[in-house]
Amino acid sequence: MIGSDKRTFHLIPSGAMKGKELLIGAGVAVDPETLADELALLPQGAREKLTVDARATVVSPLEKELDASLEALRGDRSIGTTRRGIGPAYALRALRLAPRVSDLLSGFDFAPMEAFYRMAGVGSAGLREWEERSRGILRPLAGDAGSRVVDLADRGGSVLFEGSQGALLDVVQGTYPYVTATHTTSGSVAPSMGIPPDLSGQPLGVMKCYATRVGKGPFPTEVAGDEGERIRTLGSEYGATTGRPRRVGWLDVVALKYAVRLNGTKEVALTKLDVMSKVRDYRVCVAYEHEGRESDDFQRFAGALDGVKPVLSSPFTLFGATFGGRLTGGARELVDFLERELRVAVKIVSYGEERSKTAEL
Repeated sequence: MIGSDKRTFHLIPSGAMKGKELLIGAGVAVDPETLADELALLPQGAREKLTVDARATVVSPLEKELDASLEALRGDRSIGTTRRGIGPAYALRALRLAPRVSDLLSGFDFAPMEAFYRMAGVGSAGLREWEERSRGILRPLAGDAGSRVVDLADRGGSVLFEGSQGALLDVVQGTYPYVTATHTTSGSVAPSMGIPPDLSGQPLGVMKCYATRVGKGPFPTEVAGDEGERIRTLGSEYGATTGRPRRVGWLDVVALKYAVRLNGTKEVALTKLDVMSKVRDYRVCVAYEHEGRESDDFQRFAGALDGVKPVLSSPFTLFGATFGGRLTGGARELVDFLERELRVAVKIVSYGEERSKTAEL
């Protein structure tokens, strides 16, 4: 968001609004139609600065249909996916059935993939028309994102890697099965981009000053009722893809310690301080309690998160706080507390959607 100009991207990096060179790595599942919608949002000249790695997996309409069917089959145990076909696309990639960008451009044999979908009860009507449209979208953008990163590093340039989702949605390390379909931690940067691990750089963790979750799954610090609705409204916590209301809760230091360990995080950005300045009795979760046991070790309760109770801190005096380039009062107290508990440095804070409401500490 720049001023009142707000644009939502799922595939295109946020640097698009700053005129930067843009790279979509090989580990991304690319929906050509979503990409086309986002290209239409770019400033003039930005499209020419975008490269989509030719090894990236392509999401077709069949994956979206399968995604919806799988959610229906789960019934009461549905995960709450966005039904954008991303999970099935990664599954098809693992089965060696999904096309990559390069495959689509060189003439992909869809027969094995279509046979699989017939077994799953998914028809392929309209697939050829989609294929032609997708080729037109992807052909001028396809390239080698990994080699470009290596070249920039050799020339002394800098690259910002952007990841989506949080550590608890990692397909292996997260709260399975309520996770996304791939890895979401910093260690996935190198294989996703196709670069050596030593070029991944130092991760910057990004965290709100309260917790949110989209869809189902364990949420020990969830705040329900009027208070939860107030936080949701103040923070505009509605899914960018679906518009679904996000679940909200108190900041969870137990989960954050786990995320910091998984990612090797030394520095973090703390966002949405303005939201909690409008909430009385702001608290954070410092431990979990289950069957008389209390601990701040997330892994200790990994199989019983639905049954834990949050142990909450005394209230922080954030209510009515104002913000600028310097933190005072309860905001300073909160930052000091988080730095001490998480053993990280809070380097950036934000107190509004506009870029002007971001400060370095």
